[in-house]
Amino acid sequence: MDKYKQKIADLFPCAFLVLIVCIFFLKVLFLGGTLYGGDFVNYFSTVKEFIRSQVLLRGTFPFWNPYLFSGTPFIANIQASTLYPLGFLYYFLPPEPAYLYSTVLHFALGAIFMFSMMRAISVSQEGAFLSAIVFTFNGYVLGHLYAGHLSLIQVYIWIPLLFLFAHRFLEFREIRYAILAGLVLGVQILGGFPQVSFYTILAFVLFACYSVLAPRREHVPGTRVKMVLGCGLVLVVGFALAAIQILPTYEFARLSTRAGGVSYSFATYDSLHPKELLAFLVPYIFGSPVDGNYWRSQEPWHFWETCGYVGIVPIFLVFVAAQRDRMRHARFFFLGLIVFSLFLALGKHNPLYPLFYRLPGFNSFRIPAQIIFLYVFGMGILSGIALDQVSTGEWRLGQKARSFFVALGVLLALLFIAITLSRYSTFYYLFKFFAKEPIEDGQLLGLYERVRDSVYQSGFLFFCTALLFWALKRGRIPHRMFTGLICLILAGDLLFFGSGFVHTWTFRSSPKKEEILSALSKDPVKGRVVTASTLFQVNDGLRYSFPSILGYDPLILKRYVEYILFAQGENTDQPEGIVNLSRIRDPRAKLIRLLNTRYLIDEKKIRVLDNGVPYVALVNRAVFMPSDKILSFMGSEEFEPTCMVVLEGKEGQGMRTEGKEVRGKGGGTFSVLEYENDAIRIQVKTPMPAYMVLSEIYYPGWRARVNGKRAEILRGNYLFRVIPLEAGEHEVRLSFVSWPFRIGAVLSLITVLLSLYLLLRRRNL
Repeated sequence: MDKYKQKIADLFPCAFLVLIVCIFFLKVLFLGGTLYGGDFVNYFSTVKEFIRSQVLLRGTFPFWNPYLFSGTPFIANIQASTLYPLGFLYYFLPPEPAYLYSTVLHFALGAIFMFSMMRAISVSQEGAFLSAIVFTFNGYVLGHLYAGHLSLIQVYIWIPLLFLFAHRFLEFREIRYAILAGLVLGVQILGGFPQVSFYTILAFVLFACYSVLAPRREHVPGTRVKMVLGCGLVLVVGFALAAIQILPTYEFARLSTRAGGVSYSFATYDSLHPKELLAFLVPYIFGSPVDGNYWRSQEPWHFWETCGYVGIVPIFLVFVAAQRDRMRHARFFFLGLIVFSLFLALGKHNPLYPLFYRLPGFNSFRIPAQIIFLYVFGMGILSGIALDQVSTGEWRLGQKARSFFVALGVLLALLFIAITLSRYSTFYYLFKFFAKEPIEDGQLLGLYERVRDSVYQSGFLFFCTALLFWALKRGRIPHRMFTGLICLILAGDLLFFGSGFVHTWTFRSSPKKEEILSALSKDPVKGRVVTASTLFQVNDGLRYSFPSILGYDPLILKRYVEYILFAQGENTDQPEGIVNLSRIRDPRAKLIRLLNTRYLIDEKKIRVLDNGVPYVALVNRAVFMPSDKILSFMGSEEFEPTCMVVLEGKEGQGMRTEGKEVRGKGGGTFSVLEYENDAIRIQVKTPMPAYMVLSEIYYPGWRARVNGKRAEILRGNYLFRVIPLEAGEHEVRLSFVSWPFRIGAVLSLITVLLSLYLLLRRRNL
C-alpha cells in the first residue's frame, strides 16, 4: 500500500516536469513555428520525408536510396532510425511538426525516466526532481538540440530507464527486470546514434561489474553468478531486439569508409581540451554559436560537442559528503563514472588514450568528447543524492571541498573584476591562451556582451548558492526552504541558459531553384545530376527526388568515395574522414561520366553534359586485374568504357567471349521498362555474348534474374553492377533483397515474443 501511495504521490512532480518541458518549448509549441535544428534542416528532415513518402505511397520501408551517392543502401543507415518505435510521429506527420512534437515527447520522457530512476534508489522527490532537471536541460543536450541531432536525443533519454531496470535486477534478481533493461537497450540502439549506445553499454558493463564485485550483506550461494547471467541477458536481449537494424547496418559498415576502424587522428577529432573545462563553469566564456561569435574554434559545432554545463548548483552538491552515507556505493560508482567520462573525453589530450583506441569500438568512432553525456548523467545523479542528504541533515562539506569553492569564488571574482574594469586586456589574454586558431573579425560582434553576461550570471549564481549553504549550515533557514530555493535556482539557471538554443525557422525554396527543379529530369536512367550552385544543399537530391552523385552521410560506401576522389585527382589514402561529398571539380571527367552524369546545375541554369557513356553498356571484352590496380587502369587511355569492362581477379575468370566487340548502341540495344527504388526491369538485345554494364552501384543485396532465371551480378569497373548475358533477347530484372534485414527481423520478432512470455511468467533467477 505504501508503494502504491508513493507512486500516486510521484505523479505530481512528473506532471510538473512535463509542464516545465512544455513551457520551455512554449514559443514553438503553442505560439506557432517550426523548431530549428541544424542537422535536422539539412539532413534528418529530408531522410524522414523520404521514409514517410515510401511508407505511405508504397506501404513498405525504403531499402534503397537512388537519389544520393548514385545509389546507396537506406534501411542499413542506422542514423535514419527508420525502425525506432518512438519515431511513429514521422510516419503520420510532415517532418517539421513531427520533429517538434517528438522532441517535446522525448524531453518529457527523459525527465520522467530520470525522476523515476532516482526514486527507485530511494532518493527524495526533491532530489529526484533536481536530477531530472539536470539530466533534461543541461548544456550538452541543449547544444545538440540546436545542432538538430535528432538521433542523439532519441538515444540519450533511455539511459536512466536502462539503469533503473538494471538496478532493480541487481537488487532483487528478478528476471523481468533484466528483460526490461534489455528491451530498453534495444530501443535505444534503434534510436540511431551508435556512439552514444556504445558508451551507454560501456557504462552499464562497468555498473554491473561494480555491483557484482561490491561487498554484499547476504551470503546466498550463487548470487554473483546469477547477477552475471542476468547482466549478460540484458545485452543479449538488447542486441537481439535491435537485430533488425544492427545486421543490415553491420553489413553496410563493413563496406563503408568506417570499415576496419578509423585512423587515430580521425578517432580523436573534437577531443575535449582541459582548457574547455572553464566553460563548465562559465558556459559562454568562448562565445556562442547561436550568436555566431564562438571563438574557441573556427568550427562552431565544437561548442556543443564539448559543452558540459550542468549549472552552478550541481558543482556544489557533488562535493557534499554524507555523515551517514546510506548510498555510498551509488555515490562512489557515479563519481567514478564522472571522472572516467571526462578522462576519455580528453581524447588526444589524454596520454593514455592510445591504449583505449586499440580496444574494440573505440577505433570506430570520432569525437571522444561525446562521452560527456555520461558526465552529465553522473552529475545529475550525484546532485539528487546530495540534495536528498542535505534535506535530511546528513551532510557536511570537508575542508578540501571548502578550499575548492574558495578557489572557484576567487576565479569568478577575478573574471568579474577583469571584464568590468579592463575588458581589452582580459580578451587579449583569453584569446592568447585559449583560442585554437586566429580570431576572425566576424566572431567579435556582440562577443563582449555575451561573455560579460555569462561571467556575471555564473558569479551571481555561485555566490547565491554559497550563501544558501552558509545559511543552512548556520541554521538560518530550514532544510525544506533550502531545498526549494536550490531547485528554483538550478531550474532558472538551466532554463534561462537553454532558452537561447530554442529557435524557429521557416523552410523556403527560392523561385529560381523551383524553376530549375521543374525543368530537371528526375529519372536516373536519363542521367544523374551534379549540383554546383549555392541554391542547392548537398542532400537536395533526396529532398527533391532527383538522382545526385553527391551527398552527406556518416556512412558512405568506401569504394564510392575512393572512386570519386580518384576521378578528381585527390588522395584516396584516408577516405574515413569523408562524410560530405559536396562538389565535383570536373563533371566531364571520364570516370565521373561512367556514373551516367548528364546534368550540371550551376548558378545560372541546367547544363546538359555530352556524356558519351550509355546507362547500359553492352561489351564483349573483359580485363581482369587486382582491385588495387583497377582505378589506375581506368584512368589511363587504354580503358574505353563502351568497349570493355574491368573485373576483379585473374585472367580467365568469368565468361569468355570472342568475336567482334559490342559497342553499346551499335552492337546491341536496351530499353528500361521499369525503374523503382529497389527494382529495375530492362529489355536487352545483343547479337553475341556480352557483359551488361549498368551505371548502378554494386551492393551485396542486389539480385538479378535473366528471363526468369537467377543470374550472377559481378562487380565491374571497380564500382558497378555487371551481368553476363548470352546472345539473344533478354528481360533482366534486378531487385534489392536485404537478407541481413530479414534475418534481423526474425530475431527481433522472436525476442519480443520470448520477452513477453517471460515477463508474464515473472520468474526469478
